[in-house]
Amino acid sequence: MKVWQYVFIAVIFISHINYAQEKPKKVQVDFNEIKGELTAKDLYKKDFGRYDGYEIELFEGEAVNFVVYTQKFQPSLALVNSKGEIFKQSDRNDKGYGNIVTTIPVSGKYVLYVVGSDNSFGSYVLQTAIAEPNALTLDSTSDFCNTLDFLLAHSIAYFFLLENPNLATQQLVKLNDAQDAFIDEDDGSYNASFYTGNELQKAEALFKSLTNKIKLCTDKEWKMKSTGWLAIEDSREKTFTFTENVKDRPRYIVIGLFDYAGSKQKYKNNYSLEVKINRKTQ
Repeated sequence: MKVWQYVFIAVIFISHINYAQEKPKKVQVDFNEIKGELTAKDLYKKDFGRYDGYEIELFEGEAVNFVVYTQKFQPSLALVNSKGEIFKQSDRNDKGYGNIVTTIPVSGKYVLYVVGSDNSFGSYVLQTAIAEPNALTLDSTSDFCNTLDFLLAHSIAYFFLLENPNLATQQLVKLNDAQDAFIDEDDGSYNASFYTGNELQKAEALFKSLTNKIKLCTDKEWKMKSTGWLAIEDSREKTFTFTENVKDRPRYIVIGLFDYAGSKQKYKNNYSLEVKINRKTQ
């Protein structure tokens, strides 16, 4: 069995230290990705399958979202508690992935198994998202910066835990003064709409105001880049982008102002102002 305990704990421990040095976080969300492989050398158990096992320490009340992907075989996941009992298994499917979403009832050392059939061989990607008990709920009185910090914390795990029906304890959090918000199913990003209408002057004033607000919430660890109006087919847009100053999968915030006034397509409103938050995949 491949033991993940020391690798996983080291990653989480270092992550906590880094965030503590940069900026205190009220919400802790962790994400890890492992590229593994089932081979003929891996253990096989009748009525269970061929498997890899990863030991992980989990705490009562934590929310988890584990998913494994592969094109080589049909995988499944099993989460086993410290007593050796299967606490949770992924549902059977034939779509090339396995998924477990749950809340941990008892603290302890668990083993997360990636399981295939007796003739399952090949590479897979295992992704784990884990949130502290207080990380799924935001106080309705939170100010703009606290709300933004909450969303940025969840972007670490690509919002895997924020709008899951098995975990959600409240409606999707909206950035303060946003008209609407949603998670994009295509790229997993968080999107908030701040203006839709026909007044360019108002849209540009809101664009400037929103940019300044986010500047106050971020620090020198975020790089900033702005563009003027750029033509996109028969419309135009301008953006202000904040990108986390780290090498590995930086998070980003994009404020976009879109002008459809000259478009040949019929839009209900000429202008829209939106904020997108996500984390790069590579």
